[in-house]
Amino acid sequence: MGCTSNDNKTDKVVDATVIVLTDTLSDLRTIVQQEPVASHVQKVPDELNDWQFTVNVYETKRRFHYKVSMQYKELRITDSLTVPNIGIEPTVQIQKDSDPFSCTVGFSDKKGNFKPLSRASVKGDRLRFKTVASYAVGVYRTEAK
Repeated sequence: MGCTSNDNKTDKVVDATVIVLTDTLSDLRTIVQQEPVASHVQKVPDELNDWQFTVNVYETKRRFHYKVSMQYKELRITDSLTVPNIGIEPTVQIQKDSDPFSCTVGFSDKKGNFKPLSRASVKGDRLRFKTVASYAVGVYRTEAK
């Protein structure tokens, strides 16, 4: 059928919208854990000192925001991490990378797959925390019929 056709035929449109109820989780936590929810520790070889490369992720009052505390030798930094609201309780994980003194901080999606967010690493005795991926969640609201 061309665009100049005079037929009055119309095709039925199939609705392929998937509804995810993201409003079921409050943005605030009632109980904040004081212990890390995810942790990575790796010993730094040194004859005189007991140094470590550590990455710890802590909950904050806001459910989808976390505090990341990192240390390499005597260098310490703190940064933040935001996990997208995909309608489930966020689960933060840390996976070791193939490079020495590096790991990836991310979260589990609804299917349990690891989704990377940031990478903690040491480069030339400098501690770095870099965003490697970002995710967005669209919110669409329509009136119920």
